[in-house]
Amino acid sequence: MAIMKKDVNFVFFILIIATVVSFAGFTAYYQVSFRNINAEYDTKLAELNKVTTDLLDKKALLLQTSSELDTTKKGREELGQQYNEIKDERDDLQSERDTLKENLFQTKAELVQKSDQVVSLSSQLSTEKKRADDFKADRDYYEQKYDDCKDDLSAYE
Repeated sequence: MAIMKKDVNFVFFILIIATVVSFAGFTAYYQVSFRNINAEYDTKLAELNKVTTDLLDKKALLLQTSSELDTTKKGREELGQQYNEIKDERDDLQSERDTLKENLFQTKAELVQKSDQVVSLSSQLSTEKKRADDFKADRDYYEQKYDDCKDDLSAYE
């Protein structure tokens, strides 16, 4: 029984050593696995931080672009208003120009008509002056004849 007792103790000793070695092996394996997982976690965390930073940059850029778009929209609306105002003013000016052109043509026609009247009246005035001169000449002739007759009458009396 002593042999059996030595063999059983030896088997228990072997089992204890195997258990200690297996615990040491499992501990080493899990420690290496934990380090790998921890390193992978740190890598993923760094990537996630980088992506978060990129997203924040993109968000800031998007906000800036959005504000620029709003500014552009406001500028476009203002330009649209100015365009409409200028277009209305242009239409008013064209209408006024057309009215003034029509008035100009009417005034030119009246001017031509008045010029014709002036020429006609000038020729009538010339004719009437000539008639007045003729009447003066006749009057002078008849006054001369009257004076001659008067002188003849005085000479006969």
